[in-house]
Amino acid sequence: MKKFRKCWKWIVVMALAGICLVSLQGNVRAEEADTAPKGVYVDSVDISGMTLEQAASAVEEYVDDLLQTELVLQYVAQDSTLAEITATAEELGGYWSNTEIVNEAVSAGTKGNVVERYKTLKDLERTNKVYEVEISFDQTVLQEFIEQNCTAYDQAATNYSLSRSSGSFQIVEGAAGYAVNAEASAENIAASLNESWDKERAYLELTVEEEEPQGSAEELSRVQDVIGTYSTSFSSATSAKIANITNGARLINGVTLYPGEEFSFDSYSSPYTTDNGFVTGKAYEAGKVVDSIGGGICQVSSTLYNAVLRAELEVTMRYNHSMIVGYVPISADATLAESSGKDFRFVNDTDTPIYIEAYVSGKTLTVNIYGEETRPSNRTVEFESVVLETINPGADVIYTDSSQPIGYVQTSSAYTGYKAQLWKVVYVDGVEESRTQVNSSNYTAVARTATFGTATSDASQAAAMSEALATGSIDHVKSVMNSLLAAATAAETTETTETTETTETTEATGDASAEGTTAADTAAAE
Repeated sequence: MKKFRKCWKWIVVMALAGICLVSLQGNVRAEEADTAPKGVYVDSVDISGMTLEQAASAVEEYVDDLLQTELVLQYVAQDSTLAEITATAEELGGYWSNTEIVNEAVSAGTKGNVVERYKTLKDLERTNKVYEVEISFDQTVLQEFIEQNCTAYDQAATNYSLSRSSGSFQIVEGAAGYAVNAEASAENIAASLNESWDKERAYLELTVEEEEPQGSAEELSRVQDVIGTYSTSFSSATSAKIANITNGARLINGVTLYPGEEFSFDSYSSPYTTDNGFVTGKAYEAGKVVDSIGGGICQVSSTLYNAVLRAELEVTMRYNHSMIVGYVPISADATLAESSGKDFRFVNDTDTPIYIEAYVSGKTLTVNIYGEETRPSNRTVEFESVVLETINPGADVIYTDSSQPIGYVQTSSAYTGYKAQLWKVVYVDGVEESRTQVNSSNYTAVARTATFGTATSDASQAAAMSEALATGSIDHVKSVMNSLLAAATAAETTETTETTETTETTEATGDASAEGTTAADTAAAE
């Protein structure tokens, strides 16, 4: 009987537990729905009662506003000015990185077993549950922004340099430079924001690196000796060429070049524009003499080339002209052509800095290269031009222009072609020690050309010019042309004299019919 009573008690207990479980399960299910429970937030956004779609829309709007939060990148510039660059979090690569929390928030209280879900819902009745939006920052986007927007205050280092006046050198002090390190800045700022950004306006420090100036007063004090010099004359140059030579000398004068540095003539003299001090002068182009802004500048590069050779510095780029020039020996020239990348370059391969001095005095251009002379005093260097082949320019070439009248003529000189070499000869105590080829040069042979105007209404003039042109001789065509012009001038003079005499007679007699005749004669003469 006692055993029966015990079993009965257990049956009752189990039944009651089943009823409670069913009741609890029913309560939990009653709370379950397709909307977020009351008291659920995503950051500050209350999504209680919202569907997943509604909640996602609300939170996305909140995040869009959040990504417009201003962040200030800053650093102290070289002049002690505080540089600040303001950007939004989105511009710095910020993005919402845990979008899955909306789904988790809406489904709060529906995960886990019955007891866990019931507990979650009961907890929400007492305390709100907040799901945190995570904003991450893309380091690549951040670096690109810094590179494009944060370098305005960068200051390149100013190297120690030299200036020269009144025959002596002065040392120009250098200054350190400062520059934003975009890669390091992006790495550090992204790490800081990803770890601890409170989603408020923040000030972020950029990584700035200091660049020490090159050189020193002690190093530059060693520059005292002329190690290479050369002068060229431009006594017969046009005013345009003189202007361009003077300007070119100005642009390269005062350059200090440290050991191992390469000098590019084009980088110092270009652009060849009026704004840079150049005017239109004559230049070579495809075997012709043409008008070009900066025409004549090659005399400066050629003079520098010869000074460099005598300083025995390493030449890394040099091109000869298409046709010979008269201001330096054959194969001792150095041309420039901005369009084709032709440049004159050399390297300071000495152990000390060098200084370039270029100036015009009268009709002479001089380039001096200063450095520290270490070569023996009994050693001298000379340069010899060797012509390997001479190429005849050929027969005259004549062109005609029917849009121009007889008397118009444009000519260009003939140029003999050459194949040549430049050799460096070293002497010690006056005795030749070595002979080394410096370069090879090919100069194009160009025939003398002339373009003659042929337009005329006089058939006899046209026939005479046609006959002269058929000879192919520029000098003969010029002679015939001048004869035709002289004859035409004489005829005009005679006709003018006759007209004047008729007019004077008319005025004397006062004859009305004669006045009419005179008027007709004058009109014909015009």
